[in-house]
Amino acid sequence: MTSALLSIGLLLSTSCGPIPCGASPVADEVWLAAPEPVTAETDESDIVSEAMAYLGVRYRLGGASREHGVDCANLVRLVFREERGLDLPWSASELFRQGETVPRESLQPGDLVFFKNTYKRGISHVGLYIGDGRFVHAASRRRGVVVSELASPYYRAHYAGARRIVESGAAVVAGS
Repeated sequence: MTSALLSIGLLLSTSCGPIPCGASPVADEVWLAAPEPVTAETDESDIVSEAMAYLGVRYRLGGASREHGVDCANLVRLVFREERGLDLPWSASELFRQGETVPRESLQPGDLVFFKNTYKRGISHVGLYIGDGRFVHAASRRRGVVVSELASPYYRAHYAGARRIVESGAAVVAGS
């Protein structure tokens, strides 16, 4: 472990990165780059942040808490309840009837992405689009809540569409 840390330190001190070549970090501090401040400009960024906070939570069919686990639809429900105060349906197929249809090329962070024929016929899985072709979802008992690529062969083959949750006062506008 010590040799690995020394190797990393040597690599950092001899490479050109955020520290100008030839300069050394102050007081033995390893500085790679200051993280960009996170600003919540839209509800969608808050929704994505809340969904990402579930990464690593275990999958549990019917589960509805970080402590005990979540399934795909309840992950979406919990995120929208926390960030928008909305009570959404409990199943992926019911969620698929909410909001407005979104073409794949128009996906925005916070949109719901749906998949068909995954473990049963019809709409059977939902995730939350986070941008750059990726979505967060409660994948399986083995994987828990993870980020996956829409372009992966499995999800590309099972993709069913996307919906954007539209609020009208405190109500969710049903499918259009």
